[in-house]
Amino acid sequence: VPYGKDGEGLYSTATLGCFNVVQAAGPMALEALKQSLTASSPSGHMRICDFGCADAGTSMPLLNQMVAAVKESHSVLEVEVSYEDQPNNDFKSLFFHTQGIRPIAGVEPLANQPGVFVTASGTSFFKQGFPSSSVHLVTSFTAMHWLSRQPSLITGGIHMTQLRDAQEKSAWAAQAAADWELILINRAKELVPGGRAVLVNFCVSPDGHWLGHTDIGPCMFGTMDRLWCDMAKEGRITQQEYEHTAFINYYRNEQELLAPFQPGSAAHAAGLRLVSHSFRVVRCPFREAWVQGKSAGGSDALAHAKWYVPTLRTWSNSTFTSGLSAERPAAEKAALADELFQRYEQEVAAAPELHGMDYVHCYMHIEKVSN
Repeated sequence: VPYGKDGEGLYSTATLGCFNVVQAAGPMALEALKQSLTASSPSGHMRICDFGCADAGTSMPLLNQMVAAVKESHSVLEVEVSYEDQPNNDFKSLFFHTQGIRPIAGVEPLANQPGVFVTASGTSFFKQGFPSSSVHLVTSFTAMHWLSRQPSLITGGIHMTQLRDAQEKSAWAAQAAADWELILINRAKELVPGGRAVLVNFCVSPDGHWLGHTDIGPCMFGTMDRLWCDMAKEGRITQQEYEHTAFINYYRNEQELLAPFQPGSAAHAAGLRLVSHSFRVVRCPFREAWVQGKSAGGSDALAHAKWYVPTLRTWSNSTFTSGLSAERPAAEKAALADELFQRYEQEVAAAPELHGMDYVHCYMHIEKVSN
């Protein structure tokens, strides 16, 4: 569930690191675009679909580059940019951003480019969201780690990286594998032969790193878990509420990410081939700003923490409120979430040079071949 009011564009405002994650995919995405134009030979118009788009702000700079590349090589082609996310997504902010109603500093509104048409779909990426053989290029950035259902509780933790019980580990891995294959099969249906996909997914890297857990500072999920557990120990929330809090997502490792592209799999049979993949760490811009003396909070550590912590909250707030009892009023749930993130701010203020949300992704270039 998005955090913030519809139309205020909080995700892109707070999630500065995602701009860097998407821009790091630029060379791969532009090459995929070039190959798709050559192989699929679109006539009249080209459709680019961005899955799990949130409010569209973080991917718009790259999509502007891609549209410009289409126009440079195929000037007569019109371009449809179709955005996809869950039905309760902040689509109001999406259209405010793409139409220039709520401008993003330094980013040209997508709809300002001639011959570009912006549409959106609220159909889950676990389903086919666009007509068969109608999409020339698929993109997705930091979205496809979410699962279609929660396979079990997480004993003694709140995130899959904290799984210790063997049966729970197996259940989460099986759900993640089934969902990943389902996502890919539906993209295969949508892509035209010769179409391409650039999928940038959170992962557990070969170095054993994941979002908020690299070679600098404390683990982000470990800190969240400890603070939430402390609130249970202090009676601010119940033990049952702590135990029922879980991020319904999964960070796949390299083997799990590549498995559906092996011969004999359903995705391979549907025509998907992995062209290339690589792992990348994008450093947290908030911690980098503090270290360089450029924080929006100046030299005030608490002000810096209040600037940084919303980048964690935009995507995690609903996980904590959903773990709370249904008998609690919405205002009470919101207040407890406020308390959790205020506690996190205090942690950051005590050592701002250590706290940061480094991004760890697998960048994948995928081709749809003719069956």
